[in-house]
Amino acid sequence: MGYKKVCFTCRKAFSVYKNEAPKANLTCAQCGNTTIIFSHLFKPPKQNDLKRWQVVEFLKDHGFVYQRIYETYTDSILAGQKGYPETITEAKKFILKYKDQARLLIWDDDKKEFVRVG
Repeated sequence: MGYKKVCFTCRKAFSVYKNEAPKANLTCAQCGNTTIIFSHLFKPPKQNDLKRWQVVEFLKDHGFVYQRIYETYTDSILAGQKGYPETITEAKKFILKYKDQARLLIWDDDKKEFVRVG
């Protein structure tokens, strides 16, 4: 399993193998902008599906990069894996309900990549 390197400018996702992810070049091969690493679970929308791309970016901005999300989530229990929303309305409800499972990402200028906080 690997990851997806996602460019929101081009609306494209590129596969990155798991052992290459830590040293992956995060520059988009097409436009040269910075990409972000998403889980291998991410299935990108069609390039021209702007509404779905807006949902993906909204979720990313709130710490959801298509990692596994569970209905029940504690230190010892993971149960009821959830799917990701497809509309902004659903996404707003989703981030409120699962905010404890969000991953805060910030840009690290020294590393030239997004890093997880916490």
